[in-house]
Amino acid sequence: MINICNDYNNNKVVSVSENRRKFIIKNSSYLYINRVKVDDCYIKNGERCDYLFEIIKNDNINIIFYLELKGKEIEKAIKQLESTIRYCKNIHNNRNIKKESHIVSSRVPSSGTSLQNLKKKFKKDNGMLLFVKNNIQEVTI
Repeated sequence: MINICNDYNNNKVVSVSENRRKFIIKNSSYLYINRVKVDDCYIKNGERCDYLFEIIKNDNINIIFYLELKGKEIEKAIKQLESTIRYCKNIHNNRNIKKESHIVSSRVPSSGTSLQNLKKKFKKDNGMLLFVKNNIQEVTI
């Protein structure tokens, strides 16, 4: 578990927002969530995403969400996520951990083949799903 630049709690709702983009975790099970500020705190140099969330169950990381809050540059957001995933590889190396990446964008490209191809490539390269939403993304754990 990452223990710097973090906020650790079991609140019913955990959220972050930036420039009218918001990511919300609905935590009806009151699991502990370790919210880590990645950009300019946990990772200070190079490309990095904005946040990551470690969901703790029975004293183990059960789920990880990597998050980038972005304008409209989806390809750049993907590079930032991938850079953070590589940086955290030694910490988050357990195969039993469910991992997802999320981009909350001000403008999601049309749901045509380009976005679908980016998601497929991301899954192939990183072994996890990529979700891209416009302005607000909610997940329930």
